[in-house]
Amino acid sequence: MTSPTDIFQATDTPPVSVVICAHTMKRATLLCAAVESIAAQTVKTAEIIVVCDHNQELETFVSVRYPNVHVLANAGGKGLSGARNTGIRHASGDIVAFIDDDAVADSDWLEQLLATYEDRDVIAAGGLIEPLWPQERPDWFPREFEWVIGCSYLGLPRERASVRNLIGCNMSIRRDVLDVVGGFREALGRDDNNAYGCEETELFIRALDAYPQGSIQYEPAARVRHNIEAERTAFPYFRRRCLAEGISKAEMVRTVGTQQGLSSERSYTLKVLPKGVLRGLADTLKGDVSGLRRSLAIIYGFALVAGAYAGSKMKRTMVRPAEKAQAKPIAVLDVDVTSNSASSDTLDAVLDDTAGGVHCLVRSFGRPVDLVQLDFCENADKGAELKEALANVQVDGVDAEERKRTDAERRHVSVIVATRDRTDSLARCLDSLLQQSHQKMDIVVVDNAPSSSATEELLSETYLADGRVRYVREDRPGLARAHNTGLLYARGDILAFTDDDVVVDRHWVEAIEETFDAAGKVGCVTGLILPAELETRAQQLIEAHGGFGKGFQRQVFDLVENHPGSPLFPYAAGVFGSGANMAFSREALTKIGGFDNALGAGTPARGGDDLASFVSVVNAGFQLVYQPAAILRHYHRRTESGIEGQAYGYGVGLGAYLTKQIIDQPAVALTFARRVPAAFTHLFSNRSEKQQRLPVDFPRRLIWKERLGILMGVPGYLRSRFLRKDEHQTPTSPSRLVHKPNS
Repeated sequence: MTSPTDIFQATDTPPVSVVICAHTMKRATLLCAAVESIAAQTVKTAEIIVVCDHNQELETFVSVRYPNVHVLANAGGKGLSGARNTGIRHASGDIVAFIDDDAVADSDWLEQLLATYEDRDVIAAGGLIEPLWPQERPDWFPREFEWVIGCSYLGLPRERASVRNLIGCNMSIRRDVLDVVGGFREALGRDDNNAYGCEETELFIRALDAYPQGSIQYEPAARVRHNIEAERTAFPYFRRRCLAEGISKAEMVRTVGTQQGLSSERSYTLKVLPKGVLRGLADTLKGDVSGLRRSLAIIYGFALVAGAYAGSKMKRTMVRPAEKAQAKPIAVLDVDVTSNSASSDTLDAVLDDTAGGVHCLVRSFGRPVDLVQLDFCENADKGAELKEALANVQVDGVDAEERKRTDAERRHVSVIVATRDRTDSLARCLDSLLQQSHQKMDIVVVDNAPSSSATEELLSETYLADGRVRYVREDRPGLARAHNTGLLYARGDILAFTDDDVVVDRHWVEAIEETFDAAGKVGCVTGLILPAELETRAQQLIEAHGGFGKGFQRQVFDLVENHPGSPLFPYAAGVFGSGANMAFSREALTKIGGFDNALGAGTPARGGDDLASFVSVVNAGFQLVYQPAAILRHYHRRTESGIEGQAYGYGVGLGAYLTKQIIDQPAVALTFARRVPAAFTHLFSNRSEKQQRLPVDFPRRLIWKERLGILMGVPGYLRSRFLRKDEHQTPTSPSRLVHKPNS
């Protein structure tokens, strides 16, 4: 193998071939400027090669205009990598340099590059790429992300230095090195239909592998200026390019390995980006309102790249078994040990012969006290086993309670149910709500962006005759928006929320109402969520992951006397409960401004609306009470494809909710920074409580789906909040009210 020191004799002046790749007549004027800037160099070139990427019109245009330029048709696959390889094969110079068709080089560009090759260990060299903006630089665009537009970015060296790779608009490489390592991999790189990249990085990593004593030099004095199209200054391009970069890096890493493929990115992520975020925040404090936008763009862009990278890696590495063992159904029971429902005969009657286990809520005098879960062996006496387990449940201190309060003493509760195209489950939910022990209530059904009139017809035919039920249609999608719309028509001082895929316990509303204190200190109440059925493996996996229940002990949370001491409190909001079972005092919801319309199912954020409201209530000085007596049962998704989407959506919602906290309170970013180690341990350590509760055969892909979702929650919320500003408001009038509230 040729070594770098053998490539040139010290007295040689290496001739240079300059390759310019082009693909569209739209850039013909810019291409002419690029060619003429190379012709005007202070160092004579061996040749200028223009490669036209499958565009005969462009090829003819350049040939006629510049007869002394070598004009070639791309003989490889369509795209930038194939075009560059065509240029390499026809280049005669000892150095092959590349510049883009929309860039112009300073007159001493080649002279500065060639000066680096005086060190015979240098195998490649490139220089500074400055953006030429079509107008003014967008005030939101962070300099740390100028690689998005193919330019040098903040974080590159300011003086000549060794680097891992160069940017394609301004790079050169020794021809002998190319002969050894080959050209660009055509599976990577940009074409008309995508914004992919990383083909340069992959090539230079191969070059350093072949020449371990060699170096790649970045020389800022070797300058080109890159014309930026107006389209590339817009936020959608920024988003598309970041996503493409993440996918490209995943493809590259499969070829070169993670260690080399991400070596520069680690320093960039851990040092350059945090400094950029802090710089933007500091600029904001100095009066530059665009500083916050730059900080958010850095967070957004990183989340897009990292999320796309993780998603692409998962798609290729995920191994799914061809066949899965059929899961046996698990019987879901509700037994009160103080009644006849705990007798052996009764238990035998309700346990199906096919049941492989049991998931049994244990009550004493109607109050939930424990959960018994058993796996049954073949030919087991299921009723006897369950009765024995029930006998071991501790129910001390739970006595019969006589509810002596009159209806006049009880407060009015409004229940708001948001729904979309699920009439069967909605009917089941409404039937359970209309059987409540607490009758001082009304129910507002908000039909959110429906695809048909089926829900309206169901309500009109079956439920609106009951004066407690009303129907509201809200055509703008989003769970938080639907909840805010429901608030406009709720009559109660207590506002309860549940989903359309649940059935509520007969005493659900009663348990909620009695938990709110007369003094108004309690601003929010959440409750116990149990599975309605565990018939499929998917439903059992959801429950194994922790389900939605938070235990059987009443818990109070606030910032003073009832602070749990966790370093993540109150931002680890999952400890509070879930949006399927939550209620607020009207005073508390009014004080926090309702729900954030940029969060929730139906928006790019996918969720997080409940978590954000819990934290807002606690931070506003109210108490949040988890009340296990407020019971409902949730119908988990039955298919594994469904729970993959749920795991991803939960992660997106969590990431979106955390992003909201930083945007609304920039100072909280410092709080989060101090808690990063604890959060990282919670999410990733096999010793964390979150991971320890999972069974050994729990699918790892679901864990990674959730983690990927957390990353994607950052751009999800930003997109929802800033691209749909008209929806980020407190409650407004709904699109349609069919059944008006009673006066």
